[in-house]
Amino acid sequence: MLTDSHYNSYLVLLIRRTAFARSNVLPSGETQRGASRPREKVENYLVAENLKKAYQEGSKEVIALSGINLSLKRGEILVIFGPSGSGKSTLLHLLAGLDRPTEGKVWLDGADLSGFSDEELAKLRNEKFGLVFQFYHLLSEFTILENVILPLFIRRKRGSCKIYQKKAISLLTEFGLSDRMNFRPAQLSGGEQQRVAIARALINNPEIIFADEPTGNLDREASNSFLESIQKLNQKNHQTFLLATHNQAVAKIASRLLNLREGRIV
Repeated sequence: MLTDSHYNSYLVLLIRRTAFARSNVLPSGETQRGASRPREKVENYLVAENLKKAYQEGSKEVIALSGINLSLKRGEILVIFGPSGSGKSTLLHLLAGLDRPTEGKVWLDGADLSGFSDEELAKLRNEKFGLVFQFYHLLSEFTILENVILPLFIRRKRGSCKIYQKKAISLLTEFGLSDRMNFRPAQLSGGEQQRVAIARALINNPEIIFADEPTGNLDREASNSFLESIQKLNQKNHQTFLLATHNQAVAKIASRLLNLREGRIV
């Protein structure tokens, strides 16, 4: 069981071992330097304006995204739908502050994320976003319960380990994993690991959950169970989701669907 004395060693290991942890380390300070729009003009919680993402391959510029404009309202399930290689993951990374656009801007609740430092973006992700990936990114050294609790330690949110554990246990129980809490990730099925990933994404009460091909490694039964969980969270808690997928079943649960082809919304 996780205790306060484990904090430093767990945090160091978390930072060293996973990209997930590096993307969620809480910096000191509360300053956010992004420019802001006038509050009365903010209609959409998340807005992308003319996003472009380009990479250099030798002397050649490869354009992954171009001319992307979209918005996300609170309580929506927005699905970005398209084939492999269409730019879905790249777009999700830009919107979640995991990467920066070559051109264009991302606005969150009226704040321009281009003015945020890397540390400020990391703090934002930890406090405002939940991230669910195709390959789960659970830490093999830790139990399922410990994996779910760790984002709270990274945030250094006030509270004791007992409080953290109570919240994590409640989430795992809600996802039907009460008898798996002391298991390691390798002892779980793919569907169970993805449910753990959702619980971890929810532990900090995020404004938005981003999920990149969340059913990509799941069989049909596990995929249907995962989608039912998303719909319940959306209906019960008005949880906002932004999903990237090529799976028609995921597209069917969308409040709104955007089709992406060759780096453009069509």
